[in-house]
Amino acid sequence: MGIRTVVISAVIILLLGIGAGLFYFYFHEEPAPKPLVQEMEEGIIKNYTYLRVFYPVGGRTEIFEKKVPGIMTPLEIAQKLVEEYIRIAHELDTGIVPPDTRLNNIFISGDGIVYLDFNSALSKNFTGDVIDEYMLLKSIFDTMVSNLDIEDVVILVNHREIESIGGHLFANRPLKGLVAEAYPQEAYIE
Repeated sequence: MGIRTVVISAVIILLLGIGAGLFYFYFHEEPAPKPLVQEMEEGIIKNYTYLRVFYPVGGRTEIFEKKVPGIMTPLEIAQKLVEEYIRIAHELDTGIVPPDTRLNNIFISGDGIVYLDFNSALSKNFTGDVIDEYMLLKSIFDTMVSNLDIEDVVILVNHREIESIGGHLFANRPLKGLVAEAYPQEAYIE
């Protein structure tokens, strides 16, 4: 009776193990993968945020794409976008973004409007014509909207709304209405 009991016990334990394994295999669900961009670099997983910067070149905009390490908050993304926008515009020296232009502050409101507060060099040193001014505003708007889940963009200079950057187009309102259609008549300063 000893060997027979040992063999039956071993068979029962084996069948229980197989049953538990099958149960786990068929009914266990793996968690869904996180939608983060990850790449392997030297054996270390790194997360990236992809940015698209639209910058003015004459009467058109061109796109510059950049991969930035890390997952960023919307405010950090907006900050990085403006830094890259100004850097690219100055490196290309298109003459549309005035020299010494800097970003003072950024604020994203609860209703999805990004407020970009530039220093006075943006309006004081702007020398472009109406097309240059339009392309400046459009490229800033396109850069923000293509990277962030926002509704509109407002340009401020030294913490205040200004009537115009270059004297050609109203900049004292959200940009969506200005850049939604090509050269809208109500956008011109008389």
